[in-house]
Amino acid sequence: MRTAKARGLTLIEAMAAMGVMLIGGLGLLSLNAQGQKMNGDALRTTRATAIAQDLANQISLWNYGDARLANANTANDADLGDSQFAFEQAGAPPADHGEADLTLGGAAWLGIPSADLQGTGYERYWNVGFPTSGGALVDDANGNGIPDAMRIAVVVRWPSGTGFRRVVLLAVKANPAEAR
Repeated sequence: MRTAKARGLTLIEAMAAMGVMLIGGLGLLSLNAQGQKMNGDALRTTRATAIAQDLANQISLWNYGDARLANANTANDADLGDSQFAFEQAGAPPADHGEADLTLGGAAWLGIPSADLQGTGYERYWNVGFPTSGGALVDDANGNGIPDAMRIAVVVRWPSGTGFRRVVLLAVKANPAEAR
């Protein structure tokens, strides 16, 4: 008597293979959803960086004595760049200047119009500081008590979850009166 060789798969083997494929398919769907979320985050970060760069470019055109470059909040001088993530918390951030100061003193604003940012969730701020060490100005090479430069941090933030995400650009603006 000859026995036939078994060919094909049993029902249990086919069901096990389908289960493995189902788990793999769900993993791919989850990976796709995560990729879309990361793509959205990257898009918002790129837009915030462009807004911050626009503000930094405009600040570079302002006169050193412009009212928009006043150090209005000396409490943030030690952390101009927000290393403590204060701008990521809900509420008013510890900024020297914000959107309302773009035309401070009747100055012309030539950058991205405020109307273009309304409803997008983006908020732009800038901090100005004259860092000190032991009571002496850090940026005073000739020791005359007049800063050789000011340090500026441009911060753009946008809502994310219960707080904010933010982009920070740092710059230095030389004092033309102290140029050698």
